[in-house]
Amino acid sequence: MTSTDDAAEQTSGKPTRRPGLLFRNRDYTGWWLGETVSEFGSALSVVAYPLLVLAVTGSAAGAGAVEAAANIGFLVTLLIGGALADRFSRRTIMLAGPLVQAVAVSTVVVAVALDRVTVPHIAAVGFVQGLAGGLSGGAEFAALRRVVPEHQLPTAFALMQGRTMAIRLAGPSAGGFLFGIARAVPFLVDVLSFLVSAVGVLLIRRPLGPDLDEHEPREPVLASIAGGFRFIRGHAYLRFMTVWIALANACNGGLFLLVVVLVHNRGGSAVLVGAVTSLGAVGGLAGSLLSGWITRRVPGRLLAIASSWLTAAVAVGIAFAPHPWLIGGLMSLMMFLAGPINVVLATYEARTIPDALMGRVSSAINFGAWSIRWLGALGAGVLASAFGPVAATTVFAGVLALIAVSTMVAKGLYVLNRPIDEVTSG
Repeated sequence: MTSTDDAAEQTSGKPTRRPGLLFRNRDYTGWWLGETVSEFGSALSVVAYPLLVLAVTGSAAGAGAVEAAANIGFLVTLLIGGALADRFSRRTIMLAGPLVQAVAVSTVVVAVALDRVTVPHIAAVGFVQGLAGGLSGGAEFAALRRVVPEHQLPTAFALMQGRTMAIRLAGPSAGGFLFGIARAVPFLVDVLSFLVSAVGVLLIRRPLGPDLDEHEPREPVLASIAGGFRFIRGHAYLRFMTVWIALANACNGGLFLLVVVLVHNRGGSAVLVGAVTSLGAVGGLAGSLLSGWITRRVPGRLLAIASSWLTAAVAVGIAFAPHPWLIGGLMSLMMFLAGPINVVLATYEARTIPDALMGRVSSAINFGAWSIRWLGALGAGVLASAFGPVAATTVFAGVLALIAVSTMVAKGLYVLNRPIDEVTSG
């Protein structure tokens, strides 16, 4: 059966321009709901993993090692996943990812139930989850271009940002609450959420690609990966964005861990840790809800500069905040501009990259953007253990200030001065 919007496009020969009707796209709606449940389950684990390691070992460095293992696993397969997404069934890749993760996390449930939790095991689970996420990541971004019409991409990305921030608001608090009831519960819910995600992929009816000419020889995987990097190299904006986000991701990942350690060291309960981290999503949700209005009126370059400086200032405040709730309030302020700037970046990326290159180029961008995130979490844990969380947070604030300076002098960001509606496919 054809959705209402699809039928209108087939009849008129032109895409409908009614972004408010995006949820009448049944393929998108089913997939979006599945991803929403999966993302909520993962949000439970984000706070449950460090709490579990801290409860068993009391080591901030151990908690950082678990986060680092997941990020390293993601990087190991990310580029391969992007190349595979441009040469094999994207639907199959998107189904395999959550199913593998469900099996991996189920071993944590068993370990907790048997009181056999160890840091090497939890780190191995994180590594496997990262491997599966890396393989499916390129296929998911490429599939979005097939499911959502180009003119509705800003709306789709804004909805995704709003969903992410809403889950960040509810997920950590729920994770801390469920962990307080029984340590295995948040991980069991995460297992079930991955299964729901797989069902959401099955509900997509339209072909997800890639459209391959069976008579043309397929280039080697390494050559395909190299092609993605060549495309990035040809765009000053993409080059800078990849490096800029890599540094910002590393600092933000370490900053999140330091917030957990700061609250925990001040006697905060698991519920309080979850609640404080959730407050950051309040500002993020508000920014996401206003992202359409903001991105139409504020140049993207100005958003990038403002977001970078705000993050650096907030990191200083978090280091010396006397109360956990003040830390949460500062995180909320920092996250306000995250939604609008992410909508701008994602829309420009999706409209610039051709479908035939979407998997490998988007994966190459993500590889660069996430390449050192594991170092941020690991470095935060080591610095906090050696010098204390306050000193560690101050160091991260200094790095974030240097990143903010780079946004003011980078020529590659000038392209973001163009209104978002004028960005067209390359």
